[in-house]
Amino acid sequence: MHLKKVEMIGFKSFANKTTIEFDSGFTAIVGPNGSGKSNITEAIKWVLGEQSAKSLRGRKMDDVIFGGASNRSKAQYAEVTLVFDNSDHLLNIDTDEVGMTRRYTRAGESTYMINRKNCRLKDMTELMMDTGIGRDSFSIISQGQVEAIFMQKPEDRRAIFEEAAGVMKYKNRKKEASNKLEHTQENLDRIFDILKEVESRLEPLAKQRHAALNYQEKRAELSDIEIALTTVQIETLNEQWENAKNDLNQYVQTIQQQKEKQTEFTEQLNAIRQQEHTAEQKATELNETYIQLVREAETIKRQIDLAEQQKAFNQRDKAAQEKTLADYQSSIDQLTRDVGMLKADVHDAQLAFEQKKVQRDDKLQALAALDTTDEHDIEEKREEYIAAIQQQSQLQHTIAELEKDIEQLRQQSQQDVQSQDDFQQSVTELETTLATKKADKDNLSTSLSDLLADYKQLAQSVKDKQQTAQQLNRQWQQQQRQLVDAKTRQESLEKLAKEHNGFYYGVRSALKLQSQMNGIHGAVADLMQVPSEYVGAVETALGGAMQNIVTSNRQVAAQVIQTLKKNRGGRATFLPMDVIKPREIPNGTYQIAQAMPGFIGVMVDLIDFNDQYQSIMANLMGQTLVVDNLSHAQDVAQAIHHRSRIVTLESDVIHAGGSMSGGARNQKGDSVLARKRDIETLKASIATLTKKTQTTNQQVEHLQTEIDEATQKLETMKTTGDEKRFQERTLIAEIEQLTKQLDELTLQEEQNNQHRQDMADKLQEMESQLEEKREAIVTQGERVDSLQQTIQALNLSANEKASHRDQLQHDIQTIETDYAVSKEKLAQQNNQLNHKEQQLTEQKDTLVELQKAVQSMSSQLDNHSEETAELEANYKDLLEEQKTTEKALKQSRSQREVAKQQADKMNKTLDDLTTHLEDLYYKQAKLEGTVSRYEVSIDNHLDHLREEYGLTFEKARAESELTMSIEAASERVRDLKREIDQLGPVNIAAIDEYDDVHQRWTFMTEQRDDVMAAKDNLLQTMDALDKEVIHRFKETFLAVREAFERIFPQLFGGGKASLSLTDPDDLLHSGVDIMAQPPGKRLQQLSLLSGGEKALTAIALLFAILDVKKDIPFSILDEVEAALDEANVARYGRYLREFAESTQFIVITHRKGTMEAANILYGVTMQQSGVSKLASVRLEDIEEVDDMVTS
Repeated sequence: MHLKKVEMIGFKSFANKTTIEFDSGFTAIVGPNGSGKSNITEAIKWVLGEQSAKSLRGRKMDDVIFGGASNRSKAQYAEVTLVFDNSDHLLNIDTDEVGMTRRYTRAGESTYMINRKNCRLKDMTELMMDTGIGRDSFSIISQGQVEAIFMQKPEDRRAIFEEAAGVMKYKNRKKEASNKLEHTQENLDRIFDILKEVESRLEPLAKQRHAALNYQEKRAELSDIEIALTTVQIETLNEQWENAKNDLNQYVQTIQQQKEKQTEFTEQLNAIRQQEHTAEQKATELNETYIQLVREAETIKRQIDLAEQQKAFNQRDKAAQEKTLADYQSSIDQLTRDVGMLKADVHDAQLAFEQKKVQRDDKLQALAALDTTDEHDIEEKREEYIAAIQQQSQLQHTIAELEKDIEQLRQQSQQDVQSQDDFQQSVTELETTLATKKADKDNLSTSLSDLLADYKQLAQSVKDKQQTAQQLNRQWQQQQRQLVDAKTRQESLEKLAKEHNGFYYGVRSALKLQSQMNGIHGAVADLMQVPSEYVGAVETALGGAMQNIVTSNRQVAAQVIQTLKKNRGGRATFLPMDVIKPREIPNGTYQIAQAMPGFIGVMVDLIDFNDQYQSIMANLMGQTLVVDNLSHAQDVAQAIHHRSRIVTLESDVIHAGGSMSGGARNQKGDSVLARKRDIETLKASIATLTKKTQTTNQQVEHLQTEIDEATQKLETMKTTGDEKRFQERTLIAEIEQLTKQLDELTLQEEQNNQHRQDMADKLQEMESQLEEKREAIVTQGERVDSLQQTIQALNLSANEKASHRDQLQHDIQTIETDYAVSKEKLAQQNNQLNHKEQQLTEQKDTLVELQKAVQSMSSQLDNHSEETAELEANYKDLLEEQKTTEKALKQSRSQREVAKQQADKMNKTLDDLTTHLEDLYYKQAKLEGTVSRYEVSIDNHLDHLREEYGLTFEKARAESELTMSIEAASERVRDLKREIDQLGPVNIAAIDEYDDVHQRWTFMTEQRDDVMAAKDNLLQTMDALDKEVIHRFKETFLAVREAFERIFPQLFGGGKASLSLTDPDDLLHSGVDIMAQPPGKRLQQLSLLSGGEKALTAIALLFAILDVKKDIPFSILDEVEAALDEANVARYGRYLREFAESTQFIVITHRKGTMEAANILYGVTMQQSGVSKLASVRLEDIEEVDDMVTS
């Protein structure tokens, strides 16, 4: 036998009728992830009896039906047929083909068929029994089963071998027998007690049965009408809901359009802001450029002024030097004239000297003849005398020249001193100015650094505040949304409360009379305030009593009841304040309860109400105790001997007498008390949110004011910083200029000092020479006097000589005197000439130096003139550029102003749009509240259908039809409810309970006789089952171990593996360990292998089980090799192909190695979204298939 084909229609993604035919060999089904290939495996499991929607990757069984696609409607049913080749008649049917079909509709109808004939699931299960086919057998193996093998503990892994051994049915039988035996024993222990109890209940149950049958008849009619009426009301509400929903959708669309418009306007505003920012940046840049140009012009102006000052100073210095040069030139001219005159005098003196010499020689020769000896002595003395006189005259002339030169040097020195004072004054002024500028520059740098630090700190503060403002703005918007939601929710709840939604019809009718009648105080639920922690307990304790109506007296209650009857307004329970008396817990009971753990108090003491309702509230809750949980409640109930009702905070109840109520409460919909609590909570929340919103808005406005002020301050600081930077640059330029001028003056001062020092040294030398000459002339005068006296003495001794000699001597003396004078004068004039010539040479040298200095100053003045001209030209260019920049600045500011006006206008538009959006949001929220109220009302009606009648809306609409008008149906419902109320409490269970009790009595009597024999029989059966399990498990384990040890090296390409029992002595419970040694590794437990090795080992074990279980006609492998690498996948594929000679394999895969080994390939694609399609694939197209699967 093998699986011949699978036919699907409407199953999951296979919307169209799809047929997959299988040969007896190896068939692979491939396709990309999400294409639906695994749905084929699930279709087979589904037909074989899978009842769990979760196992089929669904939440409910409807999920197996095709759910529709983008352009296809959903299917109404799913149907899958498995066709088996039964030529060997393994299936116990006398046909060569057997078709097994399962069909499921959206109505929940499930159909099973064999060869298209309806059957039961049990029939299909029995047909497949002992064939190796089944949803839990090894005919279907998934990746999860492979992972379970290496993830399970040895004890859990045993289940695989038990399944292979086929012992599960024996173990299940044993478990069933054991449970049955235990259950029977428990029944025997209680049978006599039950019989006694039943006999005491039979007679009262007969009376209750009669009342219950009458109630059922009326209740059935009420149910039919109420179901139909509720269905119509739901349809009406649903239509109203649809209309409100459509309106809400329109609002949503409008809001979306407005949001898109808001986004568009925001983008336009951002673009305009960008233009404004660009214009602002350009204006700022132009303003900075303009300021820079102004400052540069001022700098150049200062430089021009400084240059003019330097020029004036140099001109004054040049004038002084030129005056000195003129003085030296006059002196040189005078010296030149003096030298010329002296040369003429020397020439005349030389001629006179020569004449005197000839006269003297003549007279001397005449005298020599008279007295040679005396004359010789006198001559010698006379010569000495003449020489002395000549030296004295020469010294006097030298002294006069020196005094004149000293006077000139002193005058020159005084001029140099005056010039030095002027230099010193200029240097002092420059140094003072330079020190002032440097101090200004240092102060400015410090101020600029402080300003920059303050600017950065303020800018960071602005940035932080902007971020905070953005966060606060988002917070404000969120708070606004929360506020609107809370107000909408409050309005909805208050409207429900005002309409008394959730109250019985009769109660609502009575409460409407409050405005017409005095004395109606209201429902109990409206007259008390319950803390939130006690709401559940109070609701449980009061139940329907919360809707009891409190009246001032009996007369008011009777009057309201008559009005309700007259108007057919339903029924209600009234609590007249003049009749109702309070109830209290006995003091002893209270003291006992108060001492118990978990005790909270008496319920009436835990709630708030007006004192005038004390009797009413004490009557309802004065004997009800509140305890924290059921465990403590049981202890308290035990302690007070079940004398009072106890309610827990979890809404469990222990009634007086000991009966208990509890379980999960239906939380859908708000109760009356919870609604009141929610309204108060919402009011507090709205007040808090309003305050928060106002606070947040104030914070945003305050922050925005601070940001604006700080931004303005930043602009001021930026302007100030620019000005200070310009001042700093200007000061640096001025300092450099002053430093240069100071260096030049210092150099000039050094030159003047050197010149003055040279003149002082020369003056000192000349004064020293003058002093020496004055001392020498005094000495020379004394020598002249001495020689004159000697000559006079000599002359006296020659008186005796002849008159001729006297005359000769007189003539000689006269001539010699003249000769000496002439000679002395010639010598003096020669000396004066030499001195004048030397003096002339020195002054000419000084004149050359002065001329050079004047020439240098002229060059400097020329340079200053050129620099000044260049500066003036630059100044003029800067003024022109300044005008151009100023014009561009005005234009940029104008553009900025235009952009700002556009931005302000757009911003106002955005504000208006935001206000409109907020209004739309508010209306949307209100409409959502309306939709929500409709949904709540619809849900309440649906809950009523479900809770009261166990029906869905669809089923109720299908099963019931309103055969009368809505008004008539409502009237009939009121009548039936009134008739049912008149019946009083009815025990519906009494109908079946009477029969059940009698049957149970009979059954228990019969069981009492049979149970002992059944017990012995079950024990024998359980022992036989254990022996069979041990035998089958051992036999299968040994066979699987042998096959596993053989298959493992085939799949791994070497290595070895083995199976072992954790407890060989306990074959009923022993776990199974797997030891494996892949090639190149040591023998180790399965848990120590890599992921791929674990998976391949598990596959080897599954193949070993399949090899042992020869009765499995086919096997479906669903991506079991997903964790293997390519080499292991190839070996896995080859082994499958060999194995397929004896077993049919259907493999779901996306691995290339598996595809290559397959005999037939089917490809599953999803060309249309959500719809799977089958395509057969040729083996030579496997590369394309691989690409398809990969993609």
